[in-house]
Amino acid sequence: MSNPAAFIQACNEGRLWVHCDQCNDPKPLNRVERLDTIQNQSYWGPEPWWHDTHEFTCPDCGTVQKSLAQLQE
Repeated sequence: MSNPAAFIQACNEGRLWVHCDQCNDPKPLNRVERLDTIQNQSYWGPEPWWHDTHEFTCPDCGTVQKSLAQLQE
């Protein structure tokens, strides 16, 4: 998914998720409260959005977590 619009579309469709370590469960990226996106400084390729770390608050347990986004096909 080298197109940023496809990344946003997948997020809107609920196909992107992050992992909550406390719940040990995936959470849809569009369902969590995103606090920050941390850029991977060592990645210089064409798909930077796949290498960013998302800091979020889990809607179920309320903890603050950090995770890479994963795509559910």
